[in-house]
Amino acid sequence: MTVESDWRVPSPLLRLVGIVAAAYIAIYGFMGVMRNDLEISLSKSSVGVQHLHGRLAWLCFTGMIMMAVGMVCFLGPPFGEGKFDFDERRGRFGPIVAIGLGLIGASHGIAAP
Repeated sequence: MTVESDWRVPSPLLRLVGIVAAAYIAIYGFMGVMRNDLEISLSKSSVGVQHLHGRLAWLCFTGMIMMAVGMVCFLGPPFGEGKFDFDERRGRFGPIVAIGLGLIGASHGIAAP
């Protein structure tokens, strides 16, 4: 077990919770696309729930997968010598997460009435 000195490094439990949440998002998106009815919400109230169908559902699903893969790669076990380098991982996997979130937001914005 290595000792991490960087205060920005998430704890192993927090990293595990993040990986499980990313897997849940990917599975939820897959189930919605297979039903051709992907429900997403970008608001805290139930008023903002969108039912996406067809190409918009696939666009949102693509964003969900990109975000989930980026989060799993960012939070996953350290590579190589076993040190979690926050800045290097953020630079490498942060844009993937940002693009995924952008695609989810774009599909929600296009579907908005």
